[in-house]
Amino acid sequence: MNIVEKLLKMDAGKIEIPSKVITIQSRKLKQPLDFPCKALDPEKYAEIQEGALELRKGDVKKINMYKMKTLIIIEGCPEVFKNEELQKHFGSPTPKELIKRLLLSGEIDDLYNGINELSGYEKDDEDKDKQEEEIKN
Repeated sequence: MNIVEKLLKMDAGKIEIPSKVITIQSRKLKQPLDFPCKALDPEKYAEIQEGALELRKGDVKKINMYKMKTLIIIEGCPEVFKNEELQKHFGSPTPKELIKRLLLSGEIDDLYNGINELSGYEKDDEDKDKQEEEIKN
């Protein structure tokens, strides 16, 4: 069966955005936090990446990684970071400020990496090596 036949046999109504709860051990709050997250739409993901690029004379001069990571986290965990009541509670006027207030750099990376996995990006090489080793055994 080729890909077209296989896709035609699938129920189009059952397409769903991957999601999961990502637990981050917050060092600032001294407890684990469960973030409900979802994969990003490919167009939105690309838009965020493009917005983080600084171009000069047609060449990439700089990539604002913090901006890219926080925007992906905001879109991937909207229940938390777009919540106005939570922003007010923590004295954060924007979702980006809320991330800065709640999470440390490594925790931002962990959440960003989790959303990337949900969005279809593979785990890093170390994780792939572990998986390959498990398959061999």
